[in-house]
Amino acid sequence: MKKTLVVATLLAASSLSMAATTAAKKPVSQWKCEDFLALDESYQPKAIYFAEGFNKKNKPVDAVMDMDGIEKVVPVVVQECQKAPKASFWDKLKAGWDKAKAKI
Repeated sequence: MKKTLVVATLLAASSLSMAATTAAKKPVSQWKCEDFLALDESYQPKAIYFAEGFNKKNKPVDAVMDMDGIEKVVPVVVQECQKAPKASFWDKLKAGWDKAKAKI
């Protein structure tokens, strides 16, 4: 029984690791929500910080980062991505900003 649990745990960990590695190898503008959700929870805000600083053509858009705003948008994006893992992360990020601003 313990052996099966250990094997299942290792398989789950390796599949998450592979998903995170796959996401890291393509531009953020091409991520699906499942790529974002595969990241460790502690890295998800960093991915949003990074994505927010670039437009869809991977060009910098602003020299100023809205730290407070990003902290508010992270849970919105996570929640929306959990509802639609195959959806565009980029679209959910943009929609997340709209929802976060509406709450302010």
